[in-house]
Amino acid sequence: MAQTKPTGDRLELRYVPLSQAKRWDANPKRHDLEALIRSIERYGFGDPPKYDATLGALVYGNGRTEALERMRGAGKAPPRGIAVLNEGEWAVPVIFGVDAESRAAATAFAIDHNNLTLLGGGLGFTDLLGVWDEAGLQRALGDAPEAGALLVSLGAAEVDSLLRGPDFAPASAEEQSRLDEKRKVACPECGAEFRPR
Repeated sequence: MAQTKPTGDRLELRYVPLSQAKRWDANPKRHDLEALIRSIERYGFGDPPKYDATLGALVYGNGRTEALERMRGAGKAPPRGIAVLNEGEWAVPVIFGVDAESRAAATAFAIDHNNLTLLGGGLGFTDLLGVWDEAGLQRALGDAPEAGALLVSLGAAEVDSLLRGPDFAPASAEEQSRLDEKRKVACPECGAEFRPR
């Protein structure tokens, strides 16, 4: 395989000291750190985080990196995939390159990167919100307003709803009467339609 010099349009995997793997402070993603630690102990560290120079931090892999920090702090042995430097410090593989064109694009990518892995399972907007600290997600999108328009995992109405918050305005009189209306249902055995009492 021919060796090429990485450029901004290519990805490069480099081992960096764990203490220098800068996590994104504003990352609104929730993590089950205990489960991540169990997974890393069982399978090794095979899913490297990615650093984005535009963001100045890891754009994904923040939870896995925090799990490694906890493992190291607890005196656990380094898992497969983690290098040990001469001083005993752990070195983590990090992906570099193909940085976002703007902070908003980096924020959108961080959100999409997590959401898109879940969308194939038929989850909806409210299901996706379960993996996020909702207030943190609102802050991240508020700090980079252009990010909402760049998202491919959420539509404009969903982003607007997230940023606006729930609408607790009372329903109109017409809508209220529909809430009380009993709709016809079909009997699963014979197919006859009737209104429940």
